[in-house]
Amino acid sequence: MRRLLVLCLLLACAGPARAELRQVLLVQNSGWMEPFLTAPDAQFRPLLKALAAAARYGDGPVSVAAFNQEGQVPGRAAPQVLYEGAYDARAVGAAIDRIDLPLKAGGRAYTDADFNGALLGTVRTVLRGREGVIWMVTNNKNAPGNSPEVQANTRAFYESLRGAEPIARIAAYPVRMPLQGRNFREGGFVVYGIGYGAEGGRALNAILASAPMRALFSFPPVMLKPALAGGVSLAVEAVEAGGLDAAMQNGVLVVAGARAAEGAHLRLRARLRSGFYPQRVVSGTVSIDWREIGAGEAALARAAVAPARVANLGAGSEGAPLTVDLAIPPLPRPGGLAALLADDRVVDGTLSITLRDLVLDLDPAFLERVRPIFGSGLLAEGQAGVEQRMPDIFLDFRAVTQTASALPVRIVVRASPWPLLAAGLGLLGLAAAAAGALLYAGRPRLCTVSLGGHPRRVTLRPFRAQTLRAPDGSRWRVRAGLFGAPRVDPVPQPSPGSGASAAPQHQERR
Repeated sequence: MRRLLVLCLLLACAGPARAELRQVLLVQNSGWMEPFLTAPDAQFRPLLKALAAAARYGDGPVSVAAFNQEGQVPGRAAPQVLYEGAYDARAVGAAIDRIDLPLKAGGRAYTDADFNGALLGTVRTVLRGREGVIWMVTNNKNAPGNSPEVQANTRAFYESLRGAEPIARIAAYPVRMPLQGRNFREGGFVVYGIGYGAEGGRALNAILASAPMRALFSFPPVMLKPALAGGVSLAVEAVEAGGLDAAMQNGVLVVAGARAAEGAHLRLRARLRSGFYPQRVVSGTVSIDWREIGAGEAALARAAVAPARVANLGAGSEGAPLTVDLAIPPLPRPGGLAALLADDRVVDGTLSITLRDLVLDLDPAFLERVRPIFGSGLLAEGQAGVEQRMPDIFLDFRAVTQTASALPVRIVVRASPWPLLAAGLGLLGLAAAAAGALLYAGRPRLCTVSLGGHPRRVTLRPFRAQTLRAPDGSRWRVRAGLFGAPRVDPVPQPSPGSGASAAPQHQERR
């Protein structure tokens, strides 16, 4: 069975294009469903019509089919498709009204049910191997005298639901509907939502969370695959932050005003909130760890919780008060100019809440509500109690021993301004010193220079050249630097007869 379901999904993925997601309303119409299909005051068919309307998902096609056991009604397939096409309330409603209660060949007994054959047949012939959502409506009962082959198929049905990889997600709505038919009395039935394929699982999630589905059923669905949905979360009631500003903002605990040099200490008054349904936490051990995000020094932070034991936490309820302590050590200012200029630092992390040694059981209120639904039959022979009458898939959660969730935390740490002020003052001092040095270096200095062996006292400015004449008439270029003696270079003299540069010759007449 499992291999065949996988093969169907592989064949669908190999097709040229995937059709829009199909939904199938698959209704059991074997003998045990007689009260729901024949009682004059039954609200069974109106509920099916409301289910088809509430479960709409996009513009994908819709199929309505009924199933019993293949071959027991001559000329009729199981599942029997009563409608296929776009959703139309009138056409879908008419198909639901045509669901009958057929008799076996010979007309003396109602048909039996083959759950595994119905599921496999729906995948092959109605979904045509493609991804989709199957809404299987059944009271989980089969004829006690069925053949060993049919009984094995029924067991294989639940194994397929649990273990087949293409079946991504399963949810169940146990519905109480006590009715007396002509031959049988029943207390209710179960609506299974089966997400076939990855897209089918995502579609089922979206449908279960939609407002029409929440309005149709007064209780949340029982998540069967994966075995346990939801978890525990930390509901913060108060924050003792020692003068710090702390508040919940969009699901994040934001703490501001901590000093980097001092660190921070937070104490949260909180409660554990259970997101399980319909399970209750019988017992467990609570631990809380701090996990930083992108801040290595925050790994030194420590978190603790007291008390560390939880017991008797009902489905969807809150536990006794507990205290969470979070200590952030002093945070040194990191290196770099950007860190020097920043006056605030942000430390992001999460408080990871883990519940270990977890013991779960079904909530007593849920058991009482579904007691009339799970009656005697194949799965109940020789057993007592409502839990023993349930399909095993409803109890797979007992294998879960740990669950975890996280509370995001942001700590805004205020850095000391003194390093920045000291750096600023240092830069100002360096700038003043540099300016003073430049002014000092650029002042005129009285120097003694040698012009062709003739000493001379002269006032010079650094880097400014002057041309001086010696007593013998020679000319010299003098240039002073910041340090050392000035540089003295002779100025070339013009040669005689070099044109305009030559001095005119005069002959004195006596």
